[in-house]
Amino acid sequence: MTYEQWDAIADAYIPVIGSISLIVILITGFRFGLRTGTQQLLATLVSTLYIYALMFADNYFQIWPSFGVDYSTHTALALVFVTYLFTHSKALKWVSVASMIAYAILMMYQHYHTFSDIITTALCVLPVLWLCQTRLVKGLNTQPCA
Repeated sequence: MTYEQWDAIADAYIPVIGSISLIVILITGFRFGLRTGTQQLLATLVSTLYIYALMFADNYFQIWPSFGVDYSTHTALALVFVTYLFTHSKALKWVSVASMIAYAILMMYQHYHTFSDIITTALCVLPVLWLCQTRLVKGLNTQPCA
């Protein structure tokens, strides 16, 4: 395959996994109630806000460049959706992880990011994403309805 073909696949990954996540959220809302689906959507939106806030902080303070690496927004956004699917979809749990590994390999092959870019970004975002998808949703479930 050509560079352009691999590039098209890489460009499609985040919209596809994001769409799959949205479909799972909608199915959850229909199956378990609007409140549950809304809570999962909110946790995913908070996760997305976090990774972009971190991107803006990195752009301003040059955190990653000071260590000779780059913040990978590609990795961070993909991990928002992979973390969502891992925590909320038994059927897609390991498929999402495998897809993320394949995407990371593709990003390195296409020279979008280095292994260090991907790993440092993942180490900084995954704990917060995990908390958003587990604790935030759980915390929202214990709140009384307004």
